Amino acid sequence: MRKTLLLFTTLILLFSGVNAQTQLENPGFEDWEAIGIGPVPEPVNWNSLRTALPESLAKVSPAVWDSSTDAHSGKYSIYLHNVSTFGIVAPGTITNERIFADLDPNKGYTFTEVNDPDFNMPLPHRPDSIIGWFKCNPTPGDFGTIKAILHTDSTSAPATDTSNWVAVAYHEFSGDPVTEWTRFSVPFNYYTSDTPDYILIIITSGNGVTALDGSEAWFDDLGLIYNDGTDINEITENDLKVYVNHKTLTVFIDEKQKATVGLQVLDMTGRPVYSSDIASGIQNQIHLDVPTGVYVVVANMGSKVLTKKVMIR
Repeated sequence: MRKTLLLFTTLILLFSGVNAQTQLENPGFEDWEAIGIGPVPEPVNWNSLRTALPESLAKVSPAVWDSSTDAHSGKYSIYLHNVSTFGIVAPGTITNERIFADLDPNKGYTFTEVNDPDFNMPLPHRPDSIIGWFKCNPTPGDFGTIKAILHTDSTSAPATDTSNWVAVAYHEFSGDPVTEWTRFSVPFNYYTSDTPDYILIIITSGNGVTALDGSEAWFDDLGLIYNDGTDINEITENDLKVYVNHKTLTVFIDEKQKATVGLQVLDMTGRPVYSSDIASGIQNQIHLDVPTGVYVVVANMGSKVLTKKVMIR
């Protein structure tokens, strides 16, 4: 919940004239703090059902999160798990804003408290994507999710009025167990040219109001990727070359040693439209029967992930 470190860092950047892009607070879930309700602490700058409104429900809500020493890096990751209570399955949920809880899951939501810095995160930038690492063990028929909303003023999710939503990144994780730390990258789908005020992030181990008891998920090392031009430069744009001719992509990965590379092409909702293994060091031609639009090419090379945004007409 603490925001003092972010404020101090922001003031330093303003007075030193450094033009830096904002990153997420406590993205590796390394820092935790007691919250006064129950023995399970919360990750600093993240909030759970125990700090939800109304307080009467928060006090009796299940602990659907915890720290885990099974981490992608550092000492900790966050562990989310679905719990059945009062005949309702509460999905493992963590957010950087605030939860409003209700005994009827369809009436619960997450919202921005613009007047309380413990329950909002300012983000006056337009990132290209949100990234991170995950593992999961879902109950058959269930899956975890991540949703990031860039917005002006206050908002909620779900919301009846989304007119102040600037962009959304949404991803559904595997419905099958993933036992090794796996990287994800979800692009933002922009609706307006506005500069947002805040970012609202919701991470779950189950599928909302239809979540199933027992699903588990682990998350670590979240981040925002920014772009000053037409390419997303996560490693170096020179390592991944993509040429577009109508609906045919020519993909070349510049590596000295030949290797097999996992390639995906994602639409702007994060949904894969193509997935296959390709070889580095040679030109790979890929024909896509997809609608005109912007897509993200993702080359997974184990410890290195290269991405590039392309327009397909």
